[in-house]
Formats: sequence, structure tokens, C-alpha cells
Amino acid sequence: MSWTVLRATLHQHRMPIFWFASGLVFYSWMMTWFYPQIGGGQYAELIESMPPEMLAIFGGTEVSFATLGGYFQTEYLGLMWMLIVASALIIFAARSFAGEIADGTMEFVLAQPVSRVRVAVTRVAALVGYAVVLAAASFAPIQLFGPRYDINLSSETFWTLFAFGTLFMLAVGGFAMLLSSIFRGSGKPGGIAAGVLVLLWIADLVANVSEAAEVFDPINIVSYWQPGTIINGEAAPGAAWWLYGIIAVVTLAGSVVVFARRDVA
Repeated sequence: MSWTVLRATLHQHRMPIFWFASGLVFYSWMMTWFYPQIGGGQYAELIESMPPEMLAIFGGTEVSFATLGGYFQTEYLGLMWMLIVASALIIFAARSFAGEIADGTMEFVLAQPVSRVRVAVTRVAALVGYAVVLAAASFAPIQLFGPRYDINLSSETFWTLFAFGTLFMLAVGGFAMLLSSIFRGSGKPGGIAAGVLVLLWIADLVANVSEAAEVFDPINIVSYWQPGTIINGEAAPGAAWWLYGIIAVVTLAGSVVVFARRDVA
């Protein structure tokens, strides 16, 4: 890994990192503050009066919406959170390789006394760091400000949620990074990664009302994203940890291998 390339990468993406992280901190705090205003019986009645298909759109159907985990999964950590973090990581990953190759700046980076492998490993390390920052921005406000609003997560619950969220983001970001190492220009890898996520979300939505889409469940990272169960003190499925971990490791390592062998001219 090259510390010079890492500093340059973080400096180049400093504004998107700042705004996405700041937005998540505010969003997380706002949902934490809002819980006492609407939580409890009135919230449960409001949510449970909605059609199951509508509930599935925002947070799935695996968690009781009358619980604390159900509240956060519906109002914060469901669809909207996935859109935010996926956008942040896909933009970053698409720009890391494909975007710079198309702009011609990658040739200047490789003109320095640094190997392709070191450049690729450094970009992957930057993506991992970005995911950790987004995870902290997403979950730390709940842990820090929650006690003021009668929200008390145990340390085990917080760190499990933190690790699970980070793995989910690395799976998404890793897939986008692999595509970025293959294509020229940030449009294709960004569009393909976003398109696949939309298809998986649609499959998860359809699976709630039809068995036809359940064929995708074993590999559907959207279906496995059920943070409400963790907040409620339950264990996330082991298959989810394995799926996120395998996708993250394979795609991030694959992006290094592919970039090291491709033409950037």
C-alpha cells in the first residue's frame, strides 16, 4: 500500500466523504430524536394499518414494526439507508479505477514509482476506510444520543450492528470496485452496480408476495439486510455474514487482480 496514493485518494474524495457522512449523522440523530415522539402504541397502530406490500418496500417483513428494531428498520435503516450508502460507495468505487482511466489521470498515477498492485490495494483500503466511516456515521449517533430518548443499545448489539453494516457496505462497494477495474469510464460500473441492487430489491419485494422470486433469496444481499433483528437483540443469520464476507473478499481481491493486468492507456 502507498500512503502517498492513499492521502491523495482521500483528499480527492474529501467533499463527498464529508457530506455523505454528515448527512448520515444528522439522519441518524433525527430518527433517534423522533422515536419518543411517535414510538410505542400509536406508531405500531399506524404502521400495522399499512398494506404488507407497503411495509415490504421500506423495511421488509422479518421484524415486528411495533419494536425498536422495527421502527429503525422502517424509518431509517431500510430502503433509504441502503440508497444513501450504496450511492456513496458506488460513486467512490466507479471513480477509483474506471473514472480515472477514462480521464487519463491514472496514467499520471502509474508514472510515479509505485506498482499497479500497490495502487489497487491502496484504493481498496480507501474504500474499506470509507465504509467504516459511513458505518460510524450511521450507528454511532444512535448509541451516543439514544439514552437521552430512552433508546439503550448494549455494547454487543452496537458492535454487531456496526460490523454487519460494514460488511454489507463492503459487499456493495466491492462489487462496484470490481466493475470499475474492468470498464473504462465511471458510467458503466456505476450503472451496472446500481441496476443489480435495484433488481435484488425488486426480487426481495416480489418474494414477499410470490414464491417465484424466492429463488434469489440465497444470494440476495438485500433480503439478508435485516438490522432490526440485531437492534432487537437477536442474532443475524450466519448465512448473511458468510454471504457479505465472501462477496466482499472475492470482489475486492478480484479488483486488485484485474486492475494489475489491464491496459490503462
